[in-house]
Amino acid sequence: MERYEDKIEKALQALKNPSRTDARGNAPIVYLVYQPEDVIQMRNIVDTFLRSKAEYYELKTHIVSMGELVDKYINSHAYRDIWTDPSVEESEMYNSIRQEIVSDKYLDNAILDLQKELASEPNALLVLKDIEMLHPFYMMGVIENEIYNKITTPILVLYPGDAQGTARSFLGVYNQDGNYRSLNF
Repeated sequence: MERYEDKIEKALQALKNPSRTDARGNAPIVYLVYQPEDVIQMRNIVDTFLRSKAEYYELKTHIVSMGELVDKYINSHAYRDIWTDPSVEESEMYNSIRQEIVSDKYLDNAILDLQKELASEPNALLVLKDIEMLHPFYMMGVIENEIYNKITTPILVLYPGDAQGTARSFLGVYNQDGNYRSLNF
């Protein structure tokens, strides 16, 4: 099995020097796929290896937690009191949160807004972590499909799951989804 540090190296090389002839397109987004049980190991690697390796490739790392974005959305939403009411069924709460996130395109817009903030910074790299916190509200593949043609800042997605070719299985639980145009490492 390939070491995560080696995968990071390859992912950063692909982001630094993207292929302009790839039939899938050339938006600068790649996934570092890791086993869900390795989440603690991956966090350590991000803190100890990713930043310095990105710096070597002259990339300035900006790490964003998808879990924190979801938490911010839920805690600042007008329906928060309803969602936290003990009489609300758990499945209803999750469905309502999911519907609001989707209808507001909150996560899509949050990533695009972060990208706008980083637009003036040369060699910025946006690293998305805590992708597992999107479950059960949203899927990273849906976000990617919505924003793919608008991506200008390189994005490295730390993705817990399995990959075969361009197909990914979120958390290793869902069926393989081959609707990605981005590269897996």
